[in-house]
Amino acid sequence: MDSAYAMPSSGSLSSDGAASRADSPKRLVDADLPKAIDLSHHLSRLAVHRQASSLKQLYQYMTVPGMITMAGGIPSPEYFPFETLSASIQLNDTMPLDPPRVPAKPKKSLLSWLFPSTQDTSSFTIPKYVSSTDPKVIQLATSLQYQAATGPPALSLFLRQYVERIYKPAYADWDVLLNVGATDGWNKICGLLMEQGDAVLVEEWTYPGAENAFIPMEVEMVAIKMDGQGVLPEHMDEVLGTWDEEKRGKKRPHVFYTIPTGQNPTGATMMGERKKAIYEICKKYDVIICEDEPYYCLFSGEWTPKSHKSHKSLVAERAIEAEKKEGKDGNEAFIAALPPTYLTYDTDGRVIRMDTFSKTSCPGSRLGWFTSSPLFIERLTRATEAGTQAPSGFATALTTTLLQTWGFDGYVRWLRGIKATYRMRKTWICDTFEDVFHLEFEEAGSFVSNPSVLDVGMDLGKGVTCYAKPKTGTVEAKWDEKRGLTSKRGPALVSFIPPTAGMFIFLGVHISEHPDYPALVRKGEDAKAILMDKLWRELAENLVLFAPGFGFDAKGPHAIGGEGMGYFRLSFSIATYEQTRTAIETFAKVLYKFYRI
Repeated sequence: MDSAYAMPSSGSLSSDGAASRADSPKRLVDADLPKAIDLSHHLSRLAVHRQASSLKQLYQYMTVPGMITMAGGIPSPEYFPFETLSASIQLNDTMPLDPPRVPAKPKKSLLSWLFPSTQDTSSFTIPKYVSSTDPKVIQLATSLQYQAATGPPALSLFLRQYVERIYKPAYADWDVLLNVGATDGWNKICGLLMEQGDAVLVEEWTYPGAENAFIPMEVEMVAIKMDGQGVLPEHMDEVLGTWDEEKRGKKRPHVFYTIPTGQNPTGATMMGERKKAIYEICKKYDVIICEDEPYYCLFSGEWTPKSHKSHKSLVAERAIEAEKKEGKDGNEAFIAALPPTYLTYDTDGRVIRMDTFSKTSCPGSRLGWFTSSPLFIERLTRATEAGTQAPSGFATALTTTLLQTWGFDGYVRWLRGIKATYRMRKTWICDTFEDVFHLEFEEAGSFVSNPSVLDVGMDLGKGVTCYAKPKTGTVEAKWDEKRGLTSKRGPALVSFIPPTAGMFIFLGVHISEHPDYPALVRKGEDAKAILMDKLWRELAENLVLFAPGFGFDAKGPHAIGGEGMGYFRLSFSIATYEQTRTAIETFAKVLYKFYRI
């Protein structure tokens, strides 16, 4: 590693609005890439007036060999109570790349099945002091000390390599900055870009935690319609192109918050062509894209029901098989299968990407990072200097794991195992729906109300509608086998889009099919709210807990679902195989009773 990376500086704002950094990484390819354009007009008044910390800028000099530091009020490492930090970690290939669809011998604990007690581990010990004067060498004396807001230099260097290899940004002078998780990162971005009373573009179903950051600023959410691949470009273009500032009483939105992969709560994943279309619209109307990607490496592709033969092409089948291979070829196949990010199309530097270690290591670490243009990174650094910085203890252990134990290829192998595990869990829950309900794929009146935007077949974004499964041998069952009329099967009960990434199924309940719905509507009651609350409580009383969907509603026009639909978000991330089956089987029983079937 080059000594120029010794300690990241805060950077200084040049006359053209770009930030200069002493530790800019060497690029594998940058000669033909453009530099980020000047987007300083997007900065809020708060961000414009933030000043670099005059004291914290001194940190970059404290690591110069021979420097006698008397400038900062920092405690002596001699009095840190930690002499060493040791950890035993799982090997990067602990998790299988092709776990079984159903556990051969289910055990009480999923962890005991995935990680037997005899598993191998690797250990390391970080001392308080090392003899090297290289500031990139990991030691507790510096890792547990006050340091620059940019965090441990070695970790930032690793992340730059990761971003360059995995995301392939389309401009040259991007950079990374550590934060304490996506929630902290998004709070900083809101302060960076938004003013009191602004409007922000969001997906029609969005993450409530993101709303909490801008609600105190009285920022209005402007919901963009979605399908199974995320927001619809034509609706975004319509909203921005017809925005009347005088009528709306506020400026046209210039910030778009999105979760493109395994979207929370819908599970939708946006692929490359759709991202490219959205990026061009944002470029046309000068919108900053805030790409929140906690589930990016959990992209696992579509679910194939047990009752259907695989419809994948030979090329797709070979790609899937290639991902199951150990070694660098398998790693490259994993990287190639990931959806392109917005950074891949970003030639302007108008994307601020938020990543996190929460879903791939441990959420309590509260450690993540931004990738963005020099201007935004420099101003986010100033916000970090004024607030919460990355936790040094975990960052130290993680950096040691990534750099000295696993390495880049080892970390990618770990991510592949994580992906395979969540793909397995997704299969568990989808298979159970298939076992306890009769499923119809993308029929009229199903969850997706705009099937024209989707491809033919069971492709990304195809909806599934669930009906009561008739008992074997009954007249209804025989009729069902011949695919008779819907009326013979009974009402549509629930619908969902099988997720292609992440941890969630977004379940639409056809609440308008409930026997009491018409009467409640005639009385002027909120039939959907009353019946959904009753269903949620009955499930909870039967020891099944779903997240009510109303908390994710951005209160806009809906392309997914619509009138007469209620919603639940189901997480398949933590329940065991047995718990998953019990939960969905219980849900079916409660639902049949609820609908008086």
